[in-house]
Amino acid sequence: MAQIEKVISYFKKICSIPRASEDEKAVSEYIAGFARERGLSVTRDQDYNLIIRKPATVPDAGEPVILQGHLDMVYVKESSSGHIYEDGIEVKENEEYYFADGTSLGADNGIAIAYCLAILDSDDLEHPDLEIVFTVKEEVGLVGADMIDIASLKGTRFINLDSEEEGDFYTSCAGGLRCRMIWNIETECLEDERIPLKVIFRGLAGGHSGINIGMGLGNAIVLLGRLLWLLKELPVRISALDAPGKANAIANHASVCLYVKPKELEAVKIKLREIEKIFQEELQYTDSVHFELLEEKATVGAKVYTEKYQTDLYNALMLLPYGVSGYSFAIEGLIETSMNLGSLTFKDGKLTLLMSVRSSVASQKYMLRDKIQIIADDYCDNCIFESDYPGWQYRKESPLRDTAMVLYEKLFQKKAEVAAIHAGLECGYWDAKKPGMDIISIGPDLFDVHSVNEKVSKESVSRMWVYLTELLKTLSK
Repeated sequence: MAQIEKVISYFKKICSIPRASEDEKAVSEYIAGFARERGLSVTRDQDYNLIIRKPATVPDAGEPVILQGHLDMVYVKESSSGHIYEDGIEVKENEEYYFADGTSLGADNGIAIAYCLAILDSDDLEHPDLEIVFTVKEEVGLVGADMIDIASLKGTRFINLDSEEEGDFYTSCAGGLRCRMIWNIETECLEDERIPLKVIFRGLAGGHSGINIGMGLGNAIVLLGRLLWLLKELPVRISALDAPGKANAIANHASVCLYVKPKELEAVKIKLREIEKIFQEELQYTDSVHFELLEEKATVGAKVYTEKYQTDLYNALMLLPYGVSGYSFAIEGLIETSMNLGSLTFKDGKLTLLMSVRSSVASQKYMLRDKIQIIADDYCDNCIFESDYPGWQYRKESPLRDTAMVLYEKLFQKKAEVAAIHAGLECGYWDAKKPGMDIISIGPDLFDVHSVNEKVSKESVSRMWVYLTELLKTLSK
């Protein structure tokens, strides 16, 4: 089997193992067993992070090189999909791309795992001593990178394989912070007759809350808040707010049940279509949205949120920042600071809004935190900040970056670019834990990650495999 065929075979195997964030045990056990079968040193901690060591295949290869990727993926599926998470993901393909059917693919960061497994399995690749690090819970705040002990690593040349644009050599990333606003929902029963009218948001693309945040995509939670605000003059009561999702994915699905007096039903429907048209006009160049309206039989005694909680919810959703709040003046075109509303879910009497703040400037990250806290003080019952992870600052001197970029241009006659990313990479933790580490982040072309449209370029996967093996060969000399 050709080497690239091995890479794809391992990628398909990894995708077949369910590995959403906080469910990495099975994939960690598979990889640990894979390495042990090949006689390699394996260290696994209680969180299922892995460090695997493979000896150099050439003499006098110098200090080790560290390769790193994360085990988890963002699992999302279309609302109409019958896919069962526990079945894993079947990789589909056409002439240009690998993709999934109605779910996210997991190429972020499954391709990195596949590259590393192919390297571990190879007997004929030239490379120095390798220290391969796999971390968990990256997609929920870089938790694995925070928890893992890397004191035993001897290498100072560190290659993160979690970038998504071939030819861009990342040397800086944003730090981040997550927030949960919580409402201890109180309800009451209406004595008059009401018609339940469920409003479901359809058609929004979703996307990565860092990479895609400046593309003008619609956020279902933001639009839901606006819808409730625009309905506030009508005698409508609400329940069952729901927008399942992830902190680091732009919310693309939401629903709410409106309880409407029979004589007001037509007026409410007309207003909903007016609101729908407003949203469609705003998003006409970047996204699409429409409302599905499901009308049920009239009922007496409907259980709804109290007026206080209804008001608090739409006030909070209207006031919370969303999207880009600042651009970098150091790197042209780089988003400096942003905020995403990722999910709004109800469990055990509590409605929880999960948000993600990103910034390459720590003080700006904490300014957004303070704004959220001010809103929370007035309009919710509890506000929790968590998963505060560091950014990764650009270094002027980087021999690894220089070597890597020269090699890329030599191999492919394409210009290599130094880049920064408005997303969290684990490189910030490696930089903090081992000062002086020379770090780059690379990867093949991925598209629409964290969404059901996720795909990866077949040509780029093959090309970056050639590149990675040549880079390791170069670094062994």
